[in-house]
Amino acid sequence: MAVTVPAQAAAPLFQLPFPCGQTWRGDSDGSSAHESWEIDFNRGSGADDLGDPVVAAAAGTVRAAAHQGSANGYGNLVKIEHSGGYFTYYAHLNTMAVREGQSVAQGATIGSVGDTSRPGNNISPHLHYEVRLGTGYPGNIQPAYFDGVRFGYPDQTLTSRNCGGGVAGTASIYGATSDGRITYTAVNAATGDRTHGAVVSGASLGFVPKAMATLNFNTVLVTSSGGQLYRVDVITNNTSLTFNAPVPLGGGWTHDLLAYDGRGSLYGIADGALRRYTVSANKPGAGDITSDGLIDTGFTLKTLTATGADWLLGMTSGGELLSYRIRGAGDWSRYELRSSTWQVFRHLLSAGGGVYFGHNAEGGLLRYTDANPYDGSGADVRGPDTVDAQGWSQVLLSAQPGTVA
Repeated sequence: MAVTVPAQAAAPLFQLPFPCGQTWRGDSDGSSAHESWEIDFNRGSGADDLGDPVVAAAAGTVRAAAHQGSANGYGNLVKIEHSGGYFTYYAHLNTMAVREGQSVAQGATIGSVGDTSRPGNNISPHLHYEVRLGTGYPGNIQPAYFDGVRFGYPDQTLTSRNCGGGVAGTASIYGATSDGRITYTAVNAATGDRTHGAVVSGASLGFVPKAMATLNFNTVLVTSSGGQLYRVDVITNNTSLTFNAPVPLGGGWTHDLLAYDGRGSLYGIADGALRRYTVSANKPGAGDITSDGLIDTGFTLKTLTATGADWLLGMTSGGELLSYRIRGAGDWSRYELRSSTWQVFRHLLSAGGGVYFGHNAEGGLLRYTDANPYDGSGADVRGPDTVDAQGWSQVLLSAQPGTVA
């Protein structure tokens, strides 16, 4: 089959798709599914590397971030387009931390090692990695280079020099004031600098929201003290902020906390009971938010945000910082990142990429970074850096998920 390759395509300086300093073994011949220069990566044995972070081999734009269904065996696949017409593929991911169309920096976390594939195909955890250029599969699969050196096919153990990466993107933060007005603020997640706002609406919702979750750049969900759920469609948040009349979506929403993970799952906590809902539209109507039922009880949290697909971050009134991996009803894991001191925050926010923002009682907003938000450890949480020492007087805050990687 003919292969079409762009003329004089210059390859980026790809690095190993794992955090700086980690050592991984790559194997090209170990899978009968391989057609050419693909590589399967592991470290340790068995499922030791399940959930380990996967990072971008070079800067680029995400062109796919979805489960591939029965179309192929990739399972959860992230595909990134780079300069020179090159693409990198990261397959079988357990979680995906980016979305289609998002720009990512080299070294930015894009997901975690997993064992997803087509339905009925059981595989062991590993990262399937490939580089493509041009068209005409499988001839467009290219030999992999890391730090300028060709991979030692058929197998080689390498230490990552993917050390220049960092987070990239803007945290889009919506809020509500004590008189029911909506606010919007943008923060550069890499530097912690506030770049826009706060822009405050002239109009009020007509009530003070009890809980809030941001679905996308111009859609916010809020609840009233009477248990009504509303959709708020923001028209503009540039030099002014305006919104349409809130759209009622139904009653019974008595949740104290809401969080949306950017991958279709809305979480709510009422009286310590955590429930999950599926959101099936960008501008959902009442029939587009369906209950997945009770996850479990005992979630006595003061704050709640989502750090990735089915990953939650919360804080107790005693100051514990907790991370949760949610798999289903009664099936979840709890990780203590900090045992105390986080009680100073009224709200926690995350727009992805392991960047957390804490909003304190003095109206300050502080920024923290977590090198791997999916490892269940707080040893790699760094900060704080101050975004603003004061001025954040909102009674609710919520960040759009998935805008930072």
